[in-house]
Amino acid sequence: MDIKSIKLGDVTIKNNLFLAPMAGFTDFALRKIASDYGAGLLVTELVSAKGIIYKAKGTKDLLHTVDDGLTSAQIFGSDPVCMKEAILSEDLAPFPIIDINMGCPVPKIIKNGEGSALLAKPDLAEKIVKECVKTGKIITVKIRTGLKQDNLITEEFCKMLEGAGASLITIHGRTREMYYSGDIFFDEIKKAKKAVKIPIIANGSIVSKETADEMMEKTGADGVMIGRGAMIRPYIFSQLQGIEYDFNLKETLIKHLDLLLTKYPDKRVAINFRKFLPYYLKGMNVKELRVKANMTETTSELKELFNEYL
Repeated sequence: MDIKSIKLGDVTIKNNLFLAPMAGFTDFALRKIASDYGAGLLVTELVSAKGIIYKAKGTKDLLHTVDDGLTSAQIFGSDPVCMKEAILSEDLAPFPIIDINMGCPVPKIIKNGEGSALLAKPDLAEKIVKECVKTGKIITVKIRTGLKQDNLITEEFCKMLEGAGASLITIHGRTREMYYSGDIFFDEIKKAKKAVKIPIIANGSIVSKETADEMMEKTGADGVMIGRGAMIRPYIFSQLQGIEYDFNLKETLIKHLDLLLTKYPDKRVAINFRKFLPYYLKGMNVKELRVKANMTETTSELKELFNEYL
């Protein structure tokens, strides 16, 4: 794929390879690893705008950063004024780019009229973007192609977002009802790209150079956003740029653990880290390691297992 920088206002994103926001996964440690392998833009886990305003427990943790490259904060909500207030808060002051989530398919988000529920409310979505743009921050939006496969709205929705002042749109090429499986609607992303002048970033099942090349070729997008593929192959950002890289799985696992230990208690890190292993170890015949790892409660035990099996 063609690697290029993307300029949004007075911010230049060094390349068009973005790390996707993934609830429960895109912590500061994973973002640091992606940055070290050359990701152009990192995005936090989605954070509730109301949670920011009302100082909800855990909100600051989601926004915690280290020296991990250009980072955008992704927020979600359905109240335009509340969204604007959150962006103007001290918690979001360090982030030059704010991404608005209009694509999350999770039921608890949908039932509050947030995430991809906004795809069915274009007037409200437009008001949200217009209010957020008033903050002076660079506002981007992440969407899906629609709620259901018989009602794809990508092109018109993107035109509306551009008119409301969005500087960039990321499109997950599936509908809300598809969640994270099924064929990508490449044509929907392609139509949106032709319909607007702002950058379009394509997202969905990009796990290798081949799938990234296919996405770019079939959509004409300005770049790609990589989610689960960045946990399976953290080096994918270097690979796509043709940059030489060193990758050692055991060292990467330990690095991730050690980064988390700079902020959280040992037991919490050890137990929380279990969810990452199915991705890091995907395709490997290490069933015994996985079973034993799920029984550990300290990071030292995990490291011993990595030393034994990897």
